[in-house]
Amino acid sequence: MDCSDKSIEPLEDFADLKFDDQIAKNIERLGYKKPTPIQKYSIPTGLKRTDLMACAQTGSGKTAAFLFPICHKMIEEGPPIRNSTTPAPIAVILAPTRELAKQIFEEARKVTTRTGIRAVCVYGGAEARGQMRDLYRGVDILIATPGRLIDYTQKGIVTFAHTKYLVLDESDRMLDMGFDPQIRSIVLESDMPAERETTMFSATFPKEIKALANAFLTKPCNLSIGRVGSTSDSIT
Repeated sequence: MDCSDKSIEPLEDFADLKFDDQIAKNIERLGYKKPTPIQKYSIPTGLKRTDLMACAQTGSGKTAAFLFPICHKMIEEGPPIRNSTTPAPIAVILAPTRELAKQIFEEARKVTTRTGIRAVCVYGGAEARGQMRDLYRGVDILIATPGRLIDYTQKGIVTFAHTKYLVLDESDRMLDMGFDPQIRSIVLESDMPAERETTMFSATFPKEIKALANAFLTKPCNLSIGRVGSTSDSIT
């Protein structure tokens, strides 16, 4: 399905969103007014609960494009009934580097202010025990690099039994860094439900990304913004 399909109405102004009041206040406080091209279609697609494969320039506003609808839906649905003390995130966001994971985490904290949603970030190159303590304090949105997350998954520290939303950000870069086996193990060989909403973002669309999309996505909306593989002029 193409995202320009008439069933997906593009978002023209953030004020038009019928979001939870607190999330709407947070979005306004963060200065979001007019959506970027990727946000125009990604946000309405997320709200329609449709899988998304998006090719977009780096720096095009992808983080807000997936965070806003996920947070709104989490509040709309309410917290799940968790049957164990094992950390069980509702949303899992994979990023190739700790720098990007930390950027997503900071944005998630701002978007979820006063909502009761708790975001946690785990990545390699940092002391693992502190991150484990953060997980056991409660996690709704888990932002992670594949290496650290597969380690926690294999040790039974994290369960995906309640995961409804999966995001793979900069998928092509994760594959370039050799994370394909870890990603496939996390998604296909764990207890992650097959019935979930999955979003993939990539700056390029080689055959390896197509294979990953075919394995993870169900009848996705396909979106391409700008010149694939380039960088947004608005990057700062």
